[in-house]
Amino acid sequence: MRKLVLFDIDGTILSAGGIGRTATYQAIEEVCGQAEVLGNNLPREFRQVQMSGKMDTQIVHEILEGVLPDNMIEALLPRIFDRIGDILMEGCKKEAGVRLLDGVQELIETVAEHDECLPGLLTGNNKRGAAAKLGVFALTPFFQFGAFGDDARYRSDLPAIAVQRAFERTGKQFHGKDIVILGDTPNDVACGRHLGVCSIAVATGRYSQEELRQCQPDYLFNDLSKVPNVMSAILSA
Repeated sequence: MRKLVLFDIDGTILSAGGIGRTATYQAIEEVCGQAEVLGNNLPREFRQVQMSGKMDTQIVHEILEGVLPDNMIEALLPRIFDRIGDILMEGCKKEAGVRLLDGVQELIETVAEHDECLPGLLTGNNKRGAAAKLGVFALTPFFQFGAFGDDARYRSDLPAIAVQRAFERTGKQFHGKDIVILGDTPNDVACGRHLGVCSIAVATGRYSQEELRQCQPDYLFNDLSKVPNVMSAILSA
């Protein structure tokens, strides 16, 4: 086993049809209201933030910035994440617009079956939210570990967490290009650069091929449908 292959979820494995955004705002409103931390000062509309490529922890902080102090946001995060998970568990269905992206099922199965590869997650979703989304397509068993949006505030902290969890699971320490990160945003490309990882960008999210090319990933694909080509990139270094 020489390759740690870390998959992003939203925009890379699947499209959730906006349900994640809806769940996040609903959870924040419900938890803040129940906690009575805002009283009558609950904003009519919370700050709208760009979520693509960000962590759930980071997103909640950005939404509540200027509304609550950081320490109070931190104290509420576990309850907010639990509620996000509940909403996603209830609402994540194919009929709700959640769909698997081209080539992903075959690619994940191929990585999982390959003797040289260890699949994992590197996602901005909190753990329960990730399980809810992957569960729609019975993909959860393929990912026995990962680094998640409730593990850290910024995505650049996730690769080291994933590497440590891979070591705890296998006893192998992955370094440099042995670590492969697949994602659809500039943050996915940039997050492991300080560790010298191999970045594979895919233009199946909100960023175009040209926008992703400017981030200088090691490999760039329009989608993941050409599984042999993607596997060649994963195993190349």
